[in-house]
Amino acid sequence: MADWNPQLYNRFRHYRAEPVEHIFSRLALKDHENIVDLGCGPGDNTVELIKRSDDSIVRGIDRSPAMIEAANALRAKQSDDLQRRLSFAVGDMARFEAERKYSIVFSNAALQWLRDQRAVLSNCFRALTFGGQMVMQMPANEHEIGKIELGALAQEHEWRPVLGGIEESFQEVGSPERYALMLTEIGFASVDCYYHTFRHPMERPGDVVEWYRATGLRPFLNVLSANRHDEFLASYRARLERAYGTTGPITFNFRRVFLWGRRPER
Repeated sequence: MADWNPQLYNRFRHYRAEPVEHIFSRLALKDHENIVDLGCGPGDNTVELIKRSDDSIVRGIDRSPAMIEAANALRAKQSDDLQRRLSFAVGDMARFEAERKYSIVFSNAALQWLRDQRAVLSNCFRALTFGGQMVMQMPANEHEIGKIELGALAQEHEWRPVLGGIEESFQEVGSPERYALMLTEIGFASVDCYYHTFRHPMERPGDVVEWYRATGLRPFLNVLSANRHDEFLASYRARLERAYGTTGPITFNFRRVFLWGRRPER
């Protein structure tokens, strides 16, 4: 699969930051934390974590070399003290393992790409120190017009021979109740799992295409030949204009699921 595009991903930086600000509104960071950011992307959230916790050590991990390159470029712009306490490395969240090392395990919009989510969450539990906290969020937006129309487009006669099986291969994002049960069975305490919908004003339906080009469209474009990308994107844009009923401003409602849990004290 082609590598991620940090510049495209950051086009809607403000909107993508809203779920992280939601987390920060209730994540009580202390001094001297040891934090890991799984699926850290271009590093913006990782830098915010270290800025909000004095004398803490923060490590960002992402499987995309392009994202880690962007994150290290961002690290180079920070003060000497922050650079000393901040690090980034290429690594696969699916293979993340540690033993009672981190006081906080953080992940923003990454777990949804992985199949064996229980195994990853179990590894996160083991990686926490006693009393340590895990918080993650994932897109759970399968009922929004943009996702519905993308799936319908892939099933059209013209595209189905190439794209028809892609959506079925996506990892299902479960309900808050499902994750709450999973976290409790793993051993987490203070479990809190819930939906929250963010409302993003867009100038036109085509902006939703640009939003998904950085994320959800990647599996589709990766299997299409490059000379058909523009055609596919134009068809998707036309479907969205019909479905939203306008070529002008819309509100893009994006639902996410948040997972909170704590490793019990000794």
